[in-house]
Amino acid sequence: MLVRRWLDAAGITDPVLRHCYTVCVRELADADGGSARWQGLRSAPSAVRPHTAALLAHGYCADLRADRGPVEDRQSRFTQFVEATWAAFAAGGSHDPVLHATVHTYQAFGFPLSLVEDMFSAMQRDLDFRDFATFEELSQWCAQLAAGLMAMVYRVMGAASGPADEPLVREFSVTSQLTDVLCDLSEDLDDGRLYLPLEDLDRFNVRAEDIKARRWTPAVADLIAFEAERVTRQLHQTAEVDHGPLSALWHAHREYMSLIVAAVLAAGQDVLHRRVQPPLGTLLNVWRPSCAPRSP
Repeated sequence: MLVRRWLDAAGITDPVLRHCYTVCVRELADADGGSARWQGLRSAPSAVRPHTAALLAHGYCADLRADRGPVEDRQSRFTQFVEATWAAFAAGGSHDPVLHATVHTYQAFGFPLSLVEDMFSAMQRDLDFRDFATFEELSQWCAQLAAGLMAMVYRVMGAASGPADEPLVREFSVTSQLTDVLCDLSEDLDDGRLYLPLEDLDRFNVRAEDIKARRWTPAVADLIAFEAERVTRQLHQTAEVDHGPLSALWHAHREYMSLIVAAVLAAGQDVLHRRVQPPLGTLLNVWRPSCAPRSP
């Protein structure tokens, strides 16, 4: 019922498109109903929720192939998805509902395909994984992976409009990805990946082998605390800036990330053994103020 209202508000009447956008919403709801993706969707005005869903669902589906499932199958699955995406853009549509809705959204808002290219390049680096030597290198990857998608979502939602907003959106995306690096540390270790910069490990005399072997030491604890403090410091700095139309969304996103960082610190050595996630109810409470006024 809600999705039909969103489609009506967006003026999407074509039955095929309505089905495709509905599939995008279901992808997000089924995948991570308590996460930033779903709550970000709910924070959007009703008239743009279908388009927001398409952008988020496309990013999620790409990530699903590059970062989930058997490691030996990821490259082929990702390559197939990349090829299907470019074929959909070339043809102006696709039999795949998510791709069809994504193409329609890009056409409706005039988004450049370079944003897709950047995201795919960052995901390919994940598949051809190599350690990040410096924090600057990690930050560049974070921005390449997420800044384009975040910029499009904020533009669709009316929270960002042009080049003047780009530095702030880039900052959002980097901070968000750094938060994910901390909460997903154990899952990434399962895949043999360590996203913490090697220069930070050297700073605390931590060997990458120790973290990959999940050996918790005082030095590792100091390293995790340092990375958490870096994210916290960035969150505090951005909280002091007037973000204009972005303020309400950024506040919710900032509180969301703060909860995750706090959970990482509270987890202690468990951060090496399980994904860190605050209680769902707590996360929902963070997003509820930004969702309620916009919900039909």
